Amino acid sequence: MPSLSLDLVFVCLSESPPKPTVKLYEEQKEVQDQEEVLEGSSVSLRCSAETLCSSPPPTLTWSSTPRIPLSESSRQQELISDLNFTAAHRHHRVTFTCTITYQTLDKSKTAQDNITLHVQYSPKNTSVSVLPSGSVLEGSSVTLTCSSDANPAVLNYTWSRKIEGQLKRLQTGDTLTFNRTDLTQRGIYQCTAQNKHGTLAAPVMLDIQYSPKNTSVSVLPSGSVLEGSSVTLTCSSDANPAVLNYTWSRESEGHLKRLQTGDTLTFNRTDLTQRGIYQCTAQNKHGTQESPVMLDIQCE
Repeated sequence: MPSLSLDLVFVCLSESPPKPTVKLYEEQKEVQDQEEVLEGSSVSLRCSAETLCSSPPPTLTWSSTPRIPLSESSRQQELISDLNFTAAHRHHRVTFTCTITYQTLDKSKTAQDNITLHVQYSPKNTSVSVLPSGSVLEGSSVTLTCSSDANPAVLNYTWSRKIEGQLKRLQTGDTLTFNRTDLTQRGIYQCTAQNKHGTLAAPVMLDIQYSPKNTSVSVLPSGSVLEGSSVTLTCSSDANPAVLNYTWSRESEGHLKRLQTGDTLTFNRTDLTQRGIYQCTAQNKHGTQESPVMLDIQCE
């Protein structure tokens, strides 16, 4: 008689194994399907199944899509298995599946139940992109775009600029556009993403590049240059990126004659033939700027 009863169980299983049931609990209170849990709360997923007289006894296993590490606590004698963890944003929209495996006479049978977890969380991975990417040239247009992952979605984005160590609020919206950039707009900007659960900020450096400006030549020693003395001309310029090279030229009969490169031009022992107009040309990848200087050598 016992063997007959066992055979009936196996026949039943081979046709339609009983499904397990998965329930979601937040802080020990049951959560209904599609309801959301809050990031940081204690969550428990409980899988339970009907106990049947089968040998070996059925087993419960967990899996997830996408896959994340799982740590389960099982009570096989009651056919209950719990997944206990703290809800985090990485659990949002993860589907947890509980599988029960029954072993029949000649093969195993499985049945499943699953639940998709929905987690509310404050903004994560806030970042700012700069378009066009690469160098931002003075006078060109540039747009900063802010993005962030949040549930519920970001309620607002706020732009600020750091001035003398303080943040000055500029505007709201996910983009900040400069139609014609100038050097006063160089600096650190910050986007703050906010939803009802919190905020997360991301800084970005707006580096505006430009061709050489304010190119000038200084003469050392300053004052009168006496014939036979030593004198050095030094060229300087403001540029971003920095000046790639300085080129020295001399005006001769209305034409410029190239002399040498480098930021200094030195005459160790001057003579009257070296009197005249010299020119320094500063250059970077965006352009050039010249600065002339008159070298006036006086007789001894």
